[in-house]
Amino acid sequence: MENLTMFLLATLSAVAIDSGAAEPENLENLLAGTFTNEEHAYFEADADRTPPPWMALRISSTEDGMKLQSIDAYGTEKGVAQPITVAHGGDRDILSVGDCERFFERGEKGWKLAAVQNRKLCRQDYQISRVTQNGITLRLANGEETILKRARPVQCWAAVKKVAPKADGSADWLFAQKLELHDQGGRVLVGGGDTGTDPLILRMRAVYWPKPSTNRPSMVLYVHKPENPDKAVSYSWADIDASRVGMNLRWMQASCTIVGAERSSEVTPDNFRG
Repeated sequence: MENLTMFLLATLSAVAIDSGAAEPENLENLLAGTFTNEEHAYFEADADRTPPPWMALRISSTEDGMKLQSIDAYGTEKGVAQPITVAHGGDRDILSVGDCERFFERGEKGWKLAAVQNRKLCRQDYQISRVTQNGITLRLANGEETILKRARPVQCWAAVKKVAPKADGSADWLFAQKLELHDQGGRVLVGGGDTGTDPLILRMRAVYWPKPSTNRPSMVLYVHKPENPDKAVSYSWADIDASRVGMNLRWMQASCTIVGAERSSEVTPDNFRG
């Protein structure tokens, strides 16, 4: 009888998960991560509509609690971080960002602003209105909303041919490894300065084309020049489920891997051959 009871409980739990009826994670767990609206802003502009301002946020835990920090596409912090706290209630939680408190209710796929709120006016550039496993939605000061997708960390190596060859006339290369970015428009600068190479920028996107496009979702790796950061020099792509994307343009090479998806690259400055 005990085994039958356990089997029935396991079966009911599986059914609940498959049907989307399982409760979402705690609000604070879903909040942690890096988020950008790279895709929302890009496709709004691509459809000749006014895009929302490009935004990126990093929400993390510190010794003093959680904080929300605006960042740029390179992961550099912008402005002052805001503290975040979550107070758990029976039917709803209270999410505080800075001095703004808002009630959130559980939904089938995450958390959303409750219909009934406190009367305290929040004068902020944006407020969080929805939190799911896929990302967060922000309600801007003008009442419009923008979707920031959850980013996955990416680590790359890159090699860039130096302007001057070696003494024997063969090509000389700058090799850089453990370059950190993410798959929601994250960027990293390679070369330039006193490295002997022209600088370049690597950028990653996990792209899901909206209907009616028939393009399949793809992981895309771009290379840009700093003097024209909005136009890619070239790009390569792989299936959306790929853990690694590479590129070889003869004058530069790169390989980027989703962190944790597979073993890290074994290419080093000592065994790279150009």
